[in-house]
Amino acid sequence: MKQVSFRLLVVAILAVLFVSCSWLDSTDSDPSVDPSFLSLTFAEDDSIEGLEDAEFTVEFDNSLGSDSVIVNLDSLPFKTDITKVIPTFTFISSAVTYVYLKAENSTDNAITDTVILTGTDTLNFERVVKLKNIAEDQVTERTYFVKVNVHKVDPDLYVWKKAADDIYSQSMSNQKAIFFNDKFYLYLTSGLKNYVYTSTDAKSWEDKTASLVNLPINISGTLRNIQEFAGKLYILTEDHKLYTSSNGLNWTAVSENMTAANYQFKNLLYAFRGKLWALVNSTNTSDYYFATTEDGSTWATNNAIPASFPVADFISLSFFSKTNQPKVLLAGGVDKDGKALQNVWSSENGSYWVDFNIENTTLDTLAGASVIAYDDRLLLVSGRYNKSKNELNTLYLESLDDGLSWSEPDTTYNYLREQHINIVNDEPDTTYTYYEPRIYQSVVQRSIVYPKYTDYYIYLIGGYNPYIKKIYKDVWVGKLNRLSFIEIED
Repeated sequence: MKQVSFRLLVVAILAVLFVSCSWLDSTDSDPSVDPSFLSLTFAEDDSIEGLEDAEFTVEFDNSLGSDSVIVNLDSLPFKTDITKVIPTFTFISSAVTYVYLKAENSTDNAITDTVILTGTDTLNFERVVKLKNIAEDQVTERTYFVKVNVHKVDPDLYVWKKAADDIYSQSMSNQKAIFFNDKFYLYLTSGLKNYVYTSTDAKSWEDKTASLVNLPINISGTLRNIQEFAGKLYILTEDHKLYTSSNGLNWTAVSENMTAANYQFKNLLYAFRGKLWALVNSTNTSDYYFATTEDGSTWATNNAIPASFPVADFISLSFFSKTNQPKVLLAGGVDKDGKALQNVWSSENGSYWVDFNIENTTLDTLAGASVIAYDDRLLLVSGRYNKSKNELNTLYLESLDDGLSWSEPDTTYNYLREQHINIVNDEPDTTYTYYEPRIYQSVVQRSIVYPKYTDYYIYLIGGYNPYIKKIYKDVWVGKLNRLSFIEIED
């Protein structure tokens, strides 16, 4: 009796298991009806750097008839070869996937060939237009356009063009341009009269001289050191007086405390660490000192300047180093005895200074130069006198170590010229307009923010060549391609 009961129990368990397995098998065998895309990856290729790093997503694209496109929003590097790529597509389910190709070098998306994905395919993604995936039910299907973005321009190339010419009518070499309150201001002075022109784009300029109020005429020697600080412009006169403006047109004298303390202003330096800095000298001893203000009127005298420190005709820059530390740089100019300098001075606090010239003498004496921080380097533009030819050559240098050493940039990528491509006899003909050498030009940096990226522009405005007595009234605009690439949000 017990043996019969045991046999019945085993039969009952097997029956239950059979029914359960049959239910599971029945469920697993139901074909999926979802053909949706999950991912696309490219196989690594030792001859194509970074190919495997491409990340693809599905994006909605109005330009494709309100359809979806499988695309890498972060483009592959310039000149990446995508003609022989091993892709791996994954879908929620797939019975078969068709890839539709256009003709080689075609400018439209007319389909000429169709292939079926096998999992071991090598595809030319310059020809791939779209794909159609059919789900496991062999009925439900989904079509996606496919686009592989590769940067069309060299990211390391600087692109320059001449944006304006003859922007003013006067004949004056003493000029200074700044970007202030979302507008360009170009100041000119003859020593007898001052002029100002403004522009929002550096292409079209408006004479605003009639609106210029109370800007003293004796600013010829100090105009290039005009400084912006705390939303205002500041300038010194040659008789050591300080003036300020909140709109660039209406100027007022600053009531300050330096004269009463037996000091007089000699030059403005820079805005740095929440203060405006200046050079002053003692009316009793003629020694030079640093002076600072936090409000533009109450000044404090600081340390004496080091030996071989410039007091005029220098270039100065307040910037952030590669390690994101605030720094200031002064270079060239003349010392208090009128001696031309080739020293490069650097400081992180404005009090303690390092003379880079002790370790590195790559920078020669400078006159009328300009410098900016751009990308991950400093760029210096000026003219350099060629004694053998008695002419001025363009001096264009970069520093990758915060001003310690200077070198000429690779002219393959960074050359001051505008490229013109014309079609002659069905062939491209390339010519160039070259930036003419000069000194005392203004170098202005400006960024323009767009929805998905920011353009970082360099403006070279005006200048003077004393050897051929030529005054420049033009504007050159340049930018590094890499800084304009679309920013991908995480």
